[in-house]
Amino acid sequence: MATDELLAPFLETRPEGLYCPAFDAAIDPPAAAARAIVSHAHSDHAAPGHEEVWATPETIALYRRRNPDWTGRAREIRYGERLERHGVTLELHPAGHILGSAQIFFEREGRSLLFTGDFKRRLSRTAVPAAAPQAEILVTETTFGLPVFRFPPREEIEARLVAACRRAFEEEKTPILLAYGLGKSQEIALSLAQAGIPTVLHGAAWKLLPEFEAAGHSFPLSRAYESGPAKPGEALVVPPNCARTPVVRNVKRRRIVYLSGWATREASRADFDADVLLPMSDHADFPELLQHVSDVAPRRVVTLHGYARDFARILATRGTPAEPLPSGTERPAREDAEEQEET
Repeated sequence: MATDELLAPFLETRPEGLYCPAFDAAIDPPAAAARAIVSHAHSDHAAPGHEEVWATPETIALYRRRNPDWTGRAREIRYGERLERHGVTLELHPAGHILGSAQIFFEREGRSLLFTGDFKRRLSRTAVPAAAPQAEILVTETTFGLPVFRFPPREEIEARLVAACRRAFEEEKTPILLAYGLGKSQEIALSLAQAGIPTVLHGAAWKLLPEFEAAGHSFPLSRAYESGPAKPGEALVVPPNCARTPVVRNVKRRRIVYLSGWATREASRADFDADVLLPMSDHADFPELLQHVSDVAPRRVVTLHGYARDFARILATRGTPAEPLPSGTERPAREDAEEQEET
């Protein structure tokens, strides 16, 4: 079955990405569009310049913050709210990825499709836990769609992070935590605050705190890097692409911790001059991807991003028909793709 036939009547593939004809909207388009349904505010899914954005209130607030000159229109869609057009209904469900992230559920005359966007099933401090509505067709991200990617529970990762910071303090070093600015930096700040460890946040993360505070989160032990370099007893949180910039290099005694799903790769140590690798990710790992497929119980699966072809092949061997989105209709994705703008 051709992919467009499989996705119809909800989605179709175009050279620029996925498109929803019923709502005349692109889905997470990589470039400015007349109307975009945006799953979350990471820049590789929320391109600047859209004429109209449909998303959760939190995603729209973050989009405005990251694009202060944006003058387009916004339509806020809350979790569970249903929109209908041309016989197709649209509903957003929590994705568990970052603040405001959503999966997009379509339904028409007994048929249904779930588009996950980026998601994870592990609990986080700032994202509403992911839902798993049953759907006939599942279009799922597969950033970490290989069996090697298995991430520890949040509590274990946070304990290791606190231990790494305290060891740095004992050695009279500054812990430098490499984490992208939207989502992970705020999670780290909240986790370390609970342990009584203050954080100095790079501007990319600091400027977004009002949106997190509006959602009910507090950052009493955080301050902006612009207010001064990290002092003894403080942890510095910066995006990974700052690893070889003066922000990090000027800290003479430092202990660098790289926090990413890609920290499962030993090569990441050399990539970021990291002393400690912690596989803290906002994406589903391999077991979570399998669990999501099981819970959604689709008739067929379409995979995209990362290891799409490999995960589709694995599903097929397990009895679930699956295929990757055709080459040329989706862009490759990395967990840290948005970091490119975070200098």
